[in-house]
Amino acid sequence: MKKNKVIIVSIIIIAIIIIVSIIFFITNKKDYKENNLEENWENPYTEIDKNAIEYQENATIDELKEQTGLTANSNLYEINTEYDGRKVLNIKTDIQYKVAFAGIIKGQAPKIEEVDTIIQENHPTENGVWIEKNSRTKFLQLIEGNTNSEYSIDEKGYLNIKEKRGQNDIDKNLERLIKSNKQIIVTISNMYYEVDSVTGEIVEYPFEQLDSYQAYDQITSKDNTIIVITSNTNKNLTNQDIMEQWTQFLEN
Repeated sequence: MKKNKVIIVSIIIIAIIIIVSIIFFITNKKDYKENNLEENWENPYTEIDKNAIEYQENATIDELKEQTGLTANSNLYEINTEYDGRKVLNIKTDIQYKVAFAGIIKGQAPKIEEVDTIIQENHPTENGVWIEKNSRTKFLQLIEGNTNSEYSIDEKGYLNIKEKRGQNDIDKNLERLIKSNKQIIVTISNMYYEVDSVTGEIVEYPFEQLDSYQAYDQITSKDNTIIVITSNTNKNLTNQDIMEQWTQFLEN
């Protein structure tokens, strides 16, 4: 009898040892995985070299060009700072604006050396909504049926309220834009021209092809904004959709 008790106690002890060993193994395996996951998650950040050129306060455009492999003329770039303090190069906003406008006027890719002349000879000088010449008929057709007021485009190309009546939201937004202290250039197209940030070449930016549900794109420099309204080739948007979206752009 005494022998049986000894056997039972031995079995219980062995069972306890096995259970404790299993628990210990599982716990350590879990800790190992968590530690490794944490280590892997942190690795991309711990590898950042804060002594690199792009983190230096006095980094120059030429130094950043060499670091990143950008090849455009240095005069085209400006230095911007990311949220983590990293310095990056972007094409100057006023240059992108000028190139987009020159492309609209010329109807093809302009040369960088002729952009300023095109701006001087063709850019509107008054505030309000100015409609590019080849887009004026289409623009009035876009308005038709989506507003209550009546509109016209004067000989200078500016949008005016010909007769104000029972304004809906689009009417109110158009009046706000017409009376704003900004110069708003409007064209209807499926693309516009921009300066490629890597090479400095002037290239097409086919925004409508990239997203046929995008009603418009905009290029802004200070108080001047170009609104490129989609040509809506695939008819994915109604005229009302387009008018509602682009006339709200100053609120975004």
